Amino acid sequence: MIAATWRDWSAVLAAKSRAWARQRQGSDKLQAELQPRRIYILPTRAGLVYGAIVLLLLISSMNFSNNMGFALTFLLTGIGLVSMQHCQRNLARLRLGLTDTQACFAGERAGFLLRLANPTPAPRWQLQVGWDNQPRQAVQIAGESSADLTLQHATRARGSIPAPRIRISSVFPLGLFRAWAWVHLDASAIVWPKPAAHAVPAAGVGRDHISFNAQEPAGDDLSGVRDYQYGDSPRRIDWKALARSGELRVREYQDGGVAKTWLDWDALEGHDTETRLSILTRLALDAEAEGLTWGLRMPARTVPPDSGTAHLHSCLDLLALHGIEHAPRNETGH
Repeated sequence: MIAATWRDWSAVLAAKSRAWARQRQGSDKLQAELQPRRIYILPTRAGLVYGAIVLLLLISSMNFSNNMGFALTFLLTGIGLVSMQHCQRNLARLRLGLTDTQACFAGERAGFLLRLANPTPAPRWQLQVGWDNQPRQAVQIAGESSADLTLQHATRARGSIPAPRIRISSVFPLGLFRAWAWVHLDASAIVWPKPAAHAVPAAGVGRDHISFNAQEPAGDDLSGVRDYQYGDSPRRIDWKALARSGELRVREYQDGGVAKTWLDWDALEGHDTETRLSILTRLALDAEAEGLTWGLRMPARTVPPDSGTAHLHSCLDLLALHGIEHAPRNETGH
């Protein structure tokens, strides 16, 4: 009963302290410098035991008028005070900034790429960096140097996931005190919709029902004909060959032009929003893997046909943020 009450009170106190720190510090945009005023310090369990021992030595020395006891008491007190000062200095003036974010699919882990810089000649030892209330990474930085690290965060749904509060702490040099600082980066990572397992959803709308509207290449250097495939433009059909043989064939060109594929939101009518997004995500991945030149038609925006990783990520971002109110993207992109 006592233990449960203590845990409840500890949780309430921790929540209030986090809210107070956030109100006091505000957001840190994409970079923060740890000024001394925002560094908090308290004794560790070892530090409390150390303090209790020093107090007992002081009481014993006063009771027995023992000069050697006084000397030892003052020596240990001085060591404790110097340890406290070095612990606080180990964090002071460190700079933490966001360098990039790593987008992911829903259910995976989004990444936040950080750089911890030490602008002073003194090295920084035994640093712990990570999300608040989660396991942290150990970091040591030489003087006038920096260290890069990646913090990952689990995701469940598509959209934009803000960076949780980051805690930087240290117990250097003797473990008697713990100094820490909180950083609230105003940044977010994109979480793309989880792709459907196959391009054919369970409801029976197959790949052929998606709008693959091919557009005729710009050139007119005919290189030959081939069998008709679903999605070929009617303007490319060889009507003369159809009249002669009754076979449906299309013309191909030599100018390097390629057929352009469209992934159309309206072609998935009858499915709920998340199912549509999941199917379109799968089709976008498949189209890029096949080397197609493809575009995306959404209710609020149309992305012209293109190919490549940047084009794929742009379309996935559009799918991820469809219908979601979100904060402006950070300047690092993803």
